[in-house]
Amino acid sequence: MEDEKEVSMQALFMKITHLYFCKGFQILQKTDIHPRQVPLIWQLNKQEGISQNELSKRLGIKPPTVAVSIKRLERVGIVEKQMDEKDQRKSLIYLTDKGRSLCSDIKSSLEKGEAMLFQNFSETELCLLRRFFMQMIENMEK
Repeated sequence: MEDEKEVSMQALFMKITHLYFCKGFQILQKTDIHPRQVPLIWQLNKQEGISQNELSKRLGIKPPTVAVSIKRLERVGIVEKQMDEKDQRKSLIYLTDKGRSLCSDIKSSLEKGEAMLFQNFSETELCLLRRFFMQMIENMEK
């Protein structure tokens, strides 16, 4: 294995992201959802009855990607579409009962993943890491 100092920060960050995604996929396998669908489900858990377009804007995901996810989640009974009473041309997305109960499973899975990722970190280190993450986000959003 390469010397730790020779591995680039970007390579380390990519490795962390990859491992976290793989662990998340393993944890969520039993739920009929893909880890990339979690933000969509989470957004609906916060506010149901929004359009695909609105979901797309809130998540920063292209509308066709949202449409594919919604179709898959509909197929496994996690979300459902209903016509907007005010505008029959528009469908609104809602969680089903299965989708609502899945949210608590997702929350538990995410908490397990976060606990695994940050085990053996002190409160001070976590505080610093949070600040670093926020700075990285700010840097990338410029």
